[in-house]
Amino acid sequence: MEQNEYGTLIDRFLDMHMYITSALQRTDVKALGLQMALDLIHKEKNIDLITGLKTRTQTGRPNWDKIFKELKESGYGPVTVFYCGSPVLARVLSVKSQYYGFKFRKENF
Repeated sequence: MEQNEYGTLIDRFLDMHMYITSALQRTDVKALGLQMALDLIHKEKNIDLITGLKTRTQTGRPNWDKIFKELKESGYGPVTVFYCGSPVLARVLSVKSQYYGFKFRKENF
């Protein structure tokens, strides 16, 4: 909310990427109707129907190289990846973060 309120003063201080990995991919025909409905609602109301956030929830597994490459090329400055979850994915993200020159922080519960 503060990012939205202050605009460019703190633009992109926090950028969240949300994924539902158990859902069908965007390109799967079975999920096409649902994806279209979610896209329309997000475009019209600027809110994600699943989470209530402005960030659009993606379905399927993330393409980490694509995401990290876009972040690297964005020119927004230093990037820190924060993660809490499976140790297997933590190792993947740690290696990717190091490759792209990002800091990596994780927390275990």
